Amino acid sequence: TFCPGVKKSSTGGNDNTNNTTIRIVCGLSNNSIEVHSVDMVQVDNKQTSVSINKSSTLVMYGHSTGIRSLNLSSSDEVAVTLSKQSLKLWNVPKRSCIRSISLNESYGLCCRFLSVNGKEDVLVGTRSGGLKLLDVDSGEIRCEVNAHEREIWDLDIMTTPTTTTIMTGSADQTVKFWEVENTDNETNLVHTRTLQMKDDVLSVRFSNTTDLEKKLVAVSTLDSTVKVFFADSLKFFLNLYGHSLPALCMDIDSEDDILISGGADKSI
Repeated sequence: TFCPGVKKSSTGGNDNTNNTTIRIVCGLSNNSIEVHSVDMVQVDNKQTSVSINKSSTLVMYGHSTGIRSLNLSSSDEVAVTLSKQSLKLWNVPKRSCIRSISLNESYGLCCRFLSVNGKEDVLVGTRSGGLKLLDVDSGEIRCEVNAHEREIWDLDIMTTPTTTTIMTGSADQTVKFWEVENTDNETNLVHTRTLQMKDDVLSVRFSNTTDLEKKLVAVSTLDSTVKVFFADSLKFFLNLYGHSLPALCMDIDSEDDILISGGADKSI
């Protein structure tokens, strides 16, 4: 977009010399705005020189690409949002961005806060099938595993007094379970079980009960159904129908009475 130009007479004593400045406002693909000044010096209505300078830049604190996932910390005071190749932490009460962390060459698809030794870090599932545990203070990778052969579309975390279990759902048609092992100097993710599905897995969720014998696992698949399994044995329990297109996200209420799912058919 062109801004109104400003025409100035030169100070060199030559009445036939004029300096014209044109401002151009550019909207870039990363959602930032740049203002460029184009200075043109003319003598006898003939252009002799042109100089272009960037005068200002406007960059917002938000993501430059679409947000793929978000999660709240246990205190509800910090939120994490994930886009293509960056992760941002937000102070919810102040509505301000605390930190931005680059994922480098990874393409993030899902994220969750994970408590490790009393400190909450962020676990990220990527398009290449990797799991990354990021330190929110330094931005460094604390742990990284090649979890799946294809995209990890969703993950969920179950915490008990003695263990922390991570469940990942992938386009490679598997649901995998991981145990978090902590030592003094490092954190490891150990693969424990695999639930084989017949279709791509799009979303996964643990039920909220603390009774492990009643714990359930809900899995949304590409065939537009939500399948429910017993968490301890991974035996099939229920098959939920209703969506005409796959359910892309879901959650279970605190009393385990209601499962809510949002589908690509624009219905909940």
